Amino acid sequence: MPKSVFQDIYRALKGNIEDGTFAYQSFLPSEAELTARFECSRSSVRRALRMLAEDGYVQSQQGKGVRVIRNPALHDISGYNGLETFNELAARLRFTPHTDAVLLEELIADDQLAEMTGFAVGSNLTHIMRARSADDMRISTDESFYLSEEVPGLTLEIISDSVYAYLEGELGMKIGTSKRTITVEAATESDYKYIDLGEFNAVGVMRSHTFDADGVMIEYTVSRQRPGFFAYHETALRRQVG
Repeated sequence: MPKSVFQDIYRALKGNIEDGTFAYQSFLPSEAELTARFECSRSSVRRALRMLAEDGYVQSQQGKGVRVIRNPALHDISGYNGLETFNELAARLRFTPHTDAVLLEELIADDQLAEMTGFAVGSNLTHIMRARSADDMRISTDESFYLSEEVPGLTLEIISDSVYAYLEGELGMKIGTSKRTITVEAATESDYKYIDLGEFNAVGVMRSHTFDADGVMIEYTVSRQRPGFFAYHETALRRQVG
């Protein structure tokens, strides 16, 4: 699989912002400095910076540079937003994670499943379900469908740990983007079974289509989350006129 340099730059700079190396409201190194640091082209640096801007981490200021606009201290309250793995979230928010593998099976997409997931009819899919806990509270479930030819070899052990760690570490895959739809829905029988809802009768639901760095859709996931834990942050960009 071809290496996407801009993805590596994006991940490195994003990590530097999250860990405070590049502080909130400070300026990133210049394009020339970043090009030298990563030994890459300016186009790769610019693409990575554009991704960071789209994700709300930085904002370009004409004549000054690229300013950090994400304050990690304000986002520590955020819930699980999808491309951050559950174990990464636990490390950031300092809770003890636990994942129970509920289901692992192979399916062939029929018309109904294809319409729901976005995969083509006849696609070989790996279907999994996991229940998540933070410390002693059961907070969410993830039901996922993976394109088996791109994501082979999933086991109960892998899905109980981290699928993305397996994809990136073992398969060498570059995870690209995720398109997500967020809703609030009435709790189902399954939600009451696997999530400690307490006084709540609804859950936050995130449906996501995830693509690798080559633009191939590899995953469709429905994450159902306890309202007291769930939060979602998005950066809105106003179109500039004139």
